[in-house]
Amino acid sequence: MDPRPRAGRLVPAALDLWVAALTVLLLWPLLTEAGHPLARDLVFTPHQPFRLAWLGLGDSPARAVPLDALVAAADLVVGGALLARVALVGILVLAGCAAHRLLRDAHPASRAAAAGFALWNPFVVERLALGQWALLAAYAACFVVVAAAVRLRRVSEQGRGARTRAAAGLLVGAALASITPTGAVVAGGLAAVLAWTRGTRRLAVAVAVIVQLPWLVPALLGASGSVGDPNAVEAFAARAERPGGALWSLLGLGGIWDSGSVPPSRGGVLGHVGTVLVVGVVVFGWPRLRRLLPEAAPRLAVAAAVGLGLAVVAAVPGGSAGVRLLVESVPGAGLLRDGQKWLLPAVVLAVLSFGAVTDRALRAARTRSPGLLATVGTAALLLPLAVLPDATRVVWPTVRPVDYPVDFARVADVVDGSDGSMASLPWAPYRLYPWGAASAVYDPASRWFDVDVVMSDRLSVGPLTLGGESVRSATVGAALARAGQPGGTPAAAADLRRLGVRWLLVQADAATRPALPAGYVERFRGTHLELYESADPVAPQPNPGMSRIATVVGTDALVAALVLAAMVLVTRDRFIRRRGLPAGMLPRTQRGS
Repeated sequence: MDPRPRAGRLVPAALDLWVAALTVLLLWPLLTEAGHPLARDLVFTPHQPFRLAWLGLGDSPARAVPLDALVAAADLVVGGALLARVALVGILVLAGCAAHRLLRDAHPASRAAAAGFALWNPFVVERLALGQWALLAAYAACFVVVAAAVRLRRVSEQGRGARTRAAAGLLVGAALASITPTGAVVAGGLAAVLAWTRGTRRLAVAVAVIVQLPWLVPALLGASGSVGDPNAVEAFAARAERPGGALWSLLGLGGIWDSGSVPPSRGGVLGHVGTVLVVGVVVFGWPRLRRLLPEAAPRLAVAAAVGLGLAVVAAVPGGSAGVRLLVESVPGAGLLRDGQKWLLPAVVLAVLSFGAVTDRALRAARTRSPGLLATVGTAALLLPLAVLPDATRVVWPTVRPVDYPVDFARVADVVDGSDGSMASLPWAPYRLYPWGAASAVYDPASRWFDVDVVMSDRLSVGPLTLGGESVRSATVGAALARAGQPGGTPAAAADLRRLGVRWLLVQADAATRPALPAGYVERFRGTHLELYESADPVAPQPNPGMSRIATVVGTDALVAALVLAAMVLVTRDRFIRRRGLPAGMLPRTQRGS
């Protein structure tokens, strides 16, 4: 019996176990404790309700489209607690497993090194500490996009059927990344750049365009046309984590705007070592990476350079002025304000380069000193953990789940399914709960209650308070502010009723109690939440219009149908290739598991 097929299955399985072990280590509190993660931007509730705003049909920029709609749909099946664990584990496992599968022709130890670095690097750790799991989903899917683009290019001279099947895989990968506009832009750009040939350019462009539609169509049809606060460019620009400037930190895959998400080790010697490591593996791993991925490596390097440029531009004086001008002049340009997120292609390149440089070192050791093979492999495996030893120090507090007080369920019993809107007070987008994490968390009210929730969208970042982009939020906030002025409560109540605000939710854990307008009657009082209802009827809620709803829903349905059809085609093609074709007839990156 030939042992090679068995070994071919055992190696990927062992690599997957390494990925699983690192995933468990990073997410240990989430996997060992009950409850829902609720910290920073990581907000899960038992059952997130569905509302049209999740499709981009509100008056705010479509920055979480279609993420919130997908979460609401998934919550109907599995509930928020299980969904949080499936999503976070799945994202990290996908990143590690897809990374090592891209390097099939490398030594298993090299693949393991790449898989480990795919999870244990500053970009992933800092974004996970901030709770931005959707951006990490885009990151993980980028490895799938690279693999699918390689396959599409390799079948470009074959028949239309082969190209269509390969393009279906590219669409599935890009769609996985496109649960937010940022992911769609990055994945769509990668798909077009990596898969472009004379025979595939139409398919590549089609994939890139399709994944933009869920956020782009509602953005173009949006009623507000509001622009962002230019001060957001400074607030969210990449920052220096240590001496050397923002670019030096970005080259080490860090530089996130939020200092609270940065492991302390990034500010000292290990931070400098990390930057030297990343630059070194990209430079010295390049010759081997070009041999391992000849179709993808050069174009991925170009995409990484563009991403690095976008990441650093707002952190330099001249570039910052240009980005400010765009943000205050062009609706939707606020997407550019968080600079460090554009490192996504560079992180993918660094991960693959780490595997390539490890493979180069192992090949050299095999030739010159075979006794060093185990030492080199082990060192490469542990190096990411050694350079970033305190990753869990910033990640664990974010992913540690909490139990919501029973007050949330009591309020939901009253307001769910009711007409009118609910304003969440105090008027701020982030909360600090004594029963929750030590860090501030995005207000979970909009994801808890099945009623239209109006919240402040004015963010405070360090000394800066940024202007919001929702006209309705601004008008409701102005009315609530009048309630705190002498003699202003009757006018405030009248304005709120005119704006359709039926309910006032007071989160009593706040340090200061907000002033309430006259004419609102207490309906519930608990330890943590209070609920008030207008004694008089309120105006109907704003309606986005049937034509706008039909256009957006129709577009989303079309995209969903295309992605589902692509998934069926990919699954069928994979089954046929595994059962009916010899491995030698397949593109090399598609052999095996």
